[in-house]
Amino acid sequence: MSNALTVGERIVLHLAQYSRLQEDFDVPLDVSQDGIALALRISRAHAAIELKKLKESEEVWERLAHIKRGKTKRKVYFLTPKGEIKSNRIREFAQSEGIEIMPLLDLKKCKPSDLWDSLDPYKRDLLAMACTFRKPFNRAALPPTTVSLLPVNNDGVVEIPSELRNSILNMIPKGDLRKFHSFAADYWLDIGDIVERLYHLINAGRTREAEMLIASRGQQLISGANDDLHSTLSKLENPSERYGDRVRFVRAMVARNAGHKDIALNISLQMQRSETTKERSDGLFVDGMISMDAGDYQGAYVRLMKARDLMIDRIDSRIECEIAEALMNLGRNVEAKGILERVLMNRSGRSESDGIDRVYYQLGMISYRSGNGSEAIKCLSKSLGLTKMTNKSQLYRAISDAYTLVGMRDKAQEFSSKIPSTRKWGSS
Repeated sequence: MSNALTVGERIVLHLAQYSRLQEDFDVPLDVSQDGIALALRISRAHAAIELKKLKESEEVWERLAHIKRGKTKRKVYFLTPKGEIKSNRIREFAQSEGIEIMPLLDLKKCKPSDLWDSLDPYKRDLLAMACTFRKPFNRAALPPTTVSLLPVNNDGVVEIPSELRNSILNMIPKGDLRKFHSFAADYWLDIGDIVERLYHLINAGRTREAEMLIASRGQQLISGANDDLHSTLSKLENPSERYGDRVRFVRAMVARNAGHKDIALNISLQMQRSETTKERSDGLFVDGMISMDAGDYQGAYVRLMKARDLMIDRIDSRIECEIAEALMNLGRNVEAKGILERVLMNRSGRSESDGIDRVYYQLGMISYRSGNGSEAIKCLSKSLGLTKMTNKSQLYRAISDAYTLVGMRDKAQEFSSKIPSTRKWGSS
């Protein structure tokens, strides 16, 4: 035996934990080939090869059994008397050589404090780095070890059990934890996951880079708002002067979209007291959107108009679309149409399409409500061609309704069949 136990030896130690279940009708997944591979962080193919060797040496036997909570019988494996003797010999050897067995077996069954205490500093750092990741990641990103310490699936991806992960994080010194968060932040930069990169940047103390990411990818963050992202952004209570206005706007919109209206309103009021015109306008915009969510369309219209009045040097299509939305909800469709047409006119000759899909959608809905199905189809089709939304259900439904209005039932059915589910068009 070598200091690093072989995979075959680890399988013997693993199966030794289940010897008492040899005659049971229902057995856990852990004694199947898949369960062994999962517990020992090896591939299924590797497990099959090693089990074949152990059967040939008469140290393991197999039978068919029901897996707990399973529907069919599967092959399961147990130690023979010869295998039990080998298991005892391996344990004695490991003890004499100072080899910790627990980290080599199933991490889900390890007591976190015992696992942590059993590791040398190098392996502690490796486990700590892995536990810093919230999402599955590629094992190749971390330094190699002579033993399989981390749970790796067949694709080379690591996912630490959440209970173990949370316990280990509480044992890591703060200085080391910031360092590991910094490592994870750079990993997600290469992968392109901006939410995870932002989370790790903030926890690493790299706030300036976090602010730059928010400033440059704010709309993407707002579109993907949820409680987790809201919690991450809440840690940036005092952003820098350079990026503060954009950070506060994204924080407010994420809070609003995640359902934390009171927090969004508080940030909005703070923005409205700003010395800069743009931030005051953004604060009023957030305030207007919160009113819109509450069904107070007149209040939303008033606040959004104030936001527009502050932006005297340019037309902000985002504000214009929301003013039009408020007017549409108030039944003032002619005014809404005039605003949207001016947005299109003022972008003449410009190539960018961000937000214009929303303009055409709203124009299409105004036409539909006025009974002009042909114009509705024209505008809604333009919106469909420009939109970057992944869920186009609402557009498909609107186009289907417009085709129904003009009597083209086959086309209406064509678009209706594309609707997997319905979702309200996300404002801003």
